[in-house]
Amino acid sequence: MLSLLPHQTLGLPSSVSRVFTKVRNFAQVATEIATSQTSAESLPRVRNTVKALDSRKTYLIDRYTYILRSRPVQLYVQHNNLCKADSFLFRGQFKKLGIPFTVVNTSLFKVTLKGIKADDPASWEARSRYRWTKKEDRHPAMQLVSGPTALVSFETLDPELLSSAVEIIERSGGRLLLMGAVIDNKLFSHSELEKIKKLGSFDQVRAELAGVLEILRGAGLVNTLSSTSTGLYLTLDARKKQLGGDDEDSS
Repeated sequence: MLSLLPHQTLGLPSSVSRVFTKVRNFAQVATEIATSQTSAESLPRVRNTVKALDSRKTYLIDRYTYILRSRPVQLYVQHNNLCKADSFLFRGQFKKLGIPFTVVNTSLFKVTLKGIKADDPASWEARSRYRWTKKEDRHPAMQLVSGPTALVSFETLDPELLSSAVEIIERSGGRLLLMGAVIDNKLFSHSELEKIKKLGSFDQVRAELAGVLEILRGAGLVNTLSSTSTGLYLTLDARKKQLGGDDEDSS
């Protein structure tokens, strides 16, 4: 691109070229202001991504990164190459529960898992860092992603909601297979999920705990009253004997 003086811009009059110059300067200042306001916690200003920044692969890695970092409870499901009708059906069922059902690109999802500890999982830095990561330090979901994979993700751990989601998977007629779960970066097997499902909702657990505390508080009060009355009886009985003994001595 040629760098022209204001009065040389496309042979336009100097008054018009000055307008172009002002617009160009304004755009440059606006860009500098926007750049300076970028948070230190956000992605680097110039992302050194493996694939082009506007490519679909980079977009999908960014999307998977958002899910993994903002929704700490994830069910990993293997699907039997769902057709569009089945995919639409299951998405609708999970949507009624208020949770997303995401069919992922398995290879790109694995790339995201490998680079999730880096600032930008789509970057060259993330790729090079993974090569030096010990096997035991890698994301636990790597053990659950095999073949066609879908993700059911939750913002918080709600045993009742988790139970409803698992029920949809179990009623799928084999089209969905639950491989396991990751909760706060910890791996949970199918059998361990069954135990969590039985906990009930947090409101139910809170109510049960309140009931137990109420019972314990009531038992403590009864014991206190019982011990007080028993002690009072023994004191009066001892005093009675003492007074009775005095009468016998005086006679």
